[in-house]
Amino acid sequence: MENHSITMYLSTIERDYNYYINKKLKQYNLGKHDIRVLKVINANKGLSQNYICTILKEDKITVNKSVKNLILQGYVEKIKDCEDKRITRLYITEEGRVNRKKILNILKEVNDIFFRGFSEENKEKILELLREMSENIHKEVVRLKDEK
Repeated sequence: MENHSITMYLSTIERDYNYYINKKLKQYNLGKHDIRVLKVINANKGLSQNYICTILKEDKITVNKSVKNLILQGYVEKIKDCEDKRITRLYITEEGRVNRKKILNILKEVNDIFFRGFSEENKEKILELLREMSENIHKEVVRLKDEK
């Protein structure tokens, strides 16, 4: 296998995924980062933005943009913490819950496209390999950031 093959395939997959998901999400005025943040808020009610950054391994600017857009679209609301007013908690709204189901169907569609023709065993194996690859590169990125 050529050394550049993995990066070539990942780049092509990312480009085509971005096009597909952004085209499908346009009707909801959302982008790919927005849905990742929405999913995390829905699964973990009352999170702070900093904790979302940790979960998604995203920078504060990216998460902040998504949160602002989700609030603007009426999918998420910010509520000050009762005990510590410096902390703002994020919650999904009723509008967010209703559209979340439609958005999750779009994500299911794209997963079905990715795994078209794959056996269950191969699906599980590829997800495990991708998780390992993701962890490997993330560790290196953290190491490089720490070198500063």
